[in-house]
Amino acid sequence: MINIYKIARFSRRTLLIIIMIAVAALFIAPFLWVFSASVRNYAEATSLPPKWLPPAYSEWNTSYFAQLFTAQSRFFLWMQNSLILSSLITLGMVFHAAIAGYAYARIEFKGKGVMFALLLVTMMIPVQVTIVPLFRIMNALGVVNTLWSVALPGLFGAMCPGLAGGFGIFLLRQFYFKVPKEMEDAATIDGANPLVTFARIILPMTKANLASLAIIAFSFSWNDYFNAFIMLNSPDKVTLPVGILQLRQPFQTGDNVVFAAITLAIVPVLVIFVFCQKWIVKSMINIGVKG
Repeated sequence: MINIYKIARFSRRTLLIIIMIAVAALFIAPFLWVFSASVRNYAEATSLPPKWLPPAYSEWNTSYFAQLFTAQSRFFLWMQNSLILSSLITLGMVFHAAIAGYAYARIEFKGKGVMFALLLVTMMIPVQVTIVPLFRIMNALGVVNTLWSVALPGLFGAMCPGLAGGFGIFLLRQFYFKVPKEMEDAATIDGANPLVTFARIILPMTKANLASLAIIAFSFSWNDYFNAFIMLNSPDKVTLPVGILQLRQPFQTGDNVVFAAITLAIVPVLVIFVFCQKWIVKSMINIGVKG
């Protein structure tokens, strides 16, 4: 006798796998096309229908990648600027999100609920709303057209309020709720003050969440175009997203150099995500448990 329940479960699982493969294909397709276009000539890269898969290795045209390695190219200087900014902003976001999340989870103070609600509201505020006052502040400090004009606001989440100001703090706050209060009480009995308790007991337990937030913050700052475009205008100071557009030559056809630059720009973030994606999944499990 055929087990109807097993057939139904197998059908649901098969349908779910098909849907997941289809969704994954939608996300992977643009990356495949960019890489395919970067190793073809311009006519083939822009032909219709698009050639999603790259040609055979013997047919690759690597001259566009070679242009990025010439002495005249600023590509790796832009990558260095992006790396410096992304690292600084990531460290700042993780640091203040960890402290603020712990304060909202464990420390009682007047107006905490209202302040946290206002903090979550910042997740709905686009950076375009705050860019004018931020630019005027950076100009008053005399750091416009330097990396600090992007790094300073980014360190405290002003460049991306929804990420650092809201989501990062919310993510860590939800995890701190899961930590048994008895562990902190035991540390207090042993003579540890709140700072020591946080640094030596609570913080080491949040490795997955801190790593997850660091990956998200690094990816955001690495791909950030708008803030760097507003704050930086010197060709030697711009970041990778802004610099890639400078590779395009006016009144000329052929964006294959841009395709090659995009391909190389994706590699660092892709490598980080592939090796650290388990931390993202692990940390997301902690969201929505309490609070």
